[in-house]
Amino acid sequence: MAAVRLAVRNAVADLDPGELVLVACSGGPDSLSVAAALAFVAPRRALRAGLLVVDHGWDPDSAERARGVAELGRVLGLRPVEVLTAHAPRSEGAARDARRGALLAAADRLGARAVLIGHTLDDQAETVLLRLARGSGARSLGGMRPRDGLLRRPLLHLRRAQTRAACLAERLPVWDDPTNEDPAFARARVRHRVLPLLEAELGPGIAESLARGAELLRADADALDAAATDAYAATVTAAVIAPGGPGSGPRSGPITAAASGSTGGEVGFGVAALAALPAAIRGRVLRRAALDVGASASALRAEHVWAVEELVTRWRGQKPVPLPGGVLARRWADRITLTGPVAPPWPPAGPAGRGPDPAAAAYLEEDDQVSQSATTTPDAGSPHDRPPAAATHPDIDEVLVTADEIAAKIAELAARVDADYAGREILLVGVLKGAVMVMADLSRALTVPLTMEFMAVSSYGSSTSSSGVVRILKDLDRSIEGRDVLVVEDIIDSGLTLSWLLKNLRSRGPASLEVLALFRKPEAITVDVDVRYVGFDIPSAFVVGYGLDYSEYYRTLSFVGTLTPAAIERGAPA
Repeated sequence: MAAVRLAVRNAVADLDPGELVLVACSGGPDSLSVAAALAFVAPRRALRAGLLVVDHGWDPDSAERARGVAELGRVLGLRPVEVLTAHAPRSEGAARDARRGALLAAADRLGARAVLIGHTLDDQAETVLLRLARGSGARSLGGMRPRDGLLRRPLLHLRRAQTRAACLAERLPVWDDPTNEDPAFARARVRHRVLPLLEAELGPGIAESLARGAELLRADADALDAAATDAYAATVTAAVIAPGGPGSGPRSGPITAAASGSTGGEVGFGVAALAALPAAIRGRVLRRAALDVGASASALRAEHVWAVEELVTRWRGQKPVPLPGGVLARRWADRITLTGPVAPPWPPAGPAGRGPDPAAAAYLEEDDQVSQSATTTPDAGSPHDRPPAAATHPDIDEVLVTADEIAAKIAELAARVDADYAGREILLVGVLKGAVMVMADLSRALTVPLTMEFMAVSSYGSSTSSSGVVRILKDLDRSIEGRDVLVVEDIIDSGLTLSWLLKNLRSRGPASLEVLALFRKPEAITVDVDVRYVGFDIPSAFVVGYGLDYSEYYRTLSFVGTLTPAAIERGAPA
């Protein structure tokens, strides 16, 4: 317990007497050891200390268990103690976001200066491995920060075994979360399979090495981010923040920072200035600009930033680049602009800030689109005539993939299938009900001869995660023996259902059997499934739209997005 107390004392050393520190506690050994250490340290530093318990509602006993943890916090002498209800789909990503939001809201309401989180060195190693598998950059591979705003992680240099030993020494009753053992979750597989295998094959100390590497990368990423902030200020030529947002109004010339978290506006750069930047700095500058004008942080991927970079480094007169959240990046002559879903009512400034640039003004009048569909169907009208996709349904929290991006991806996948199956007839097998939208649009985009069949299998029901227990609700109407079969899926989550289905179909003697999935969740996959065609890799959150449902609702949305917490708890559209 001494090591945990020392870590907590160091984490709150900068706080003044009388200030409030909260600990987020699930009842597990990591967070419980932090709670006990804070109860010991706080009065000796004249700090107030409280405890928060987040209930995700993942099982029938969760509310009672949360109340038990809260009572244990009171026994430890912590005040205030609160149970926060933050229902979320059974998904690591969705639960993490809901938990973070609930903790920060409570901290703000209670006036806390810090919230302590029980992440350990082992959690850090697992995080680095998961992000490495996704192909993340230096910032992500830097792992979790010891300090992230109000959130503080005092245990990042301690092992999980130490926290359990601390609880045992203090005779604290710990709760072992069963999801930590559930192979449906990627983190559980890393914890119980991948890391032990690495230790067995490469020797001990793998977790420490991963955590140490994360710390080194984090320092490098901090330096690159600082350089990118300076480069942003030096290269941006005009920034317009959406009306009502921070810093609203036009600004010409270099600025020190663009507003973040806005929902529209425009940021512009000179092509020559961007081209002169090192690639690592340029990518960060463009990502910052996209976020400043309203791009979705969770949906903005490296591929999006690379596509914008090609407007600078490989200019071929290509079309504007649509980005998540309705943001559009485009090049006009020697300027790059990133425009949010609400276009600015004024044109960019001319050279040296001498008023509007006539060429740019004409460009804005003629090419005022903010979506891929607008660039291909100019007669459809201005984007100001219709709201962003998320505004079309009150239950949508965030749009991850727009209708325009889906249409473009379907066309791309169809072209690949046409090339691969040239001269052959294919049998499309759609998996009901979710694949109906993909099946319909894909079949119309294909030029090779085809026939269609449908199967219905069940493993979801009204749940938000796959159970892996599969039963056939509707079988194929004809034999597939000797046929070239392409299974069309809306989404691959755990992969359990698809794995079972492919084994079943292979037993029927097709000439070939391949899979096309519009969406895939790499973090959630639990079995090895060979998927030849994949449209989008998306975060491990529960999503709806374009065939994907929640309790049979939301399938007909033209885009894919996440639900608000209120919609998840309610279980039906408003």
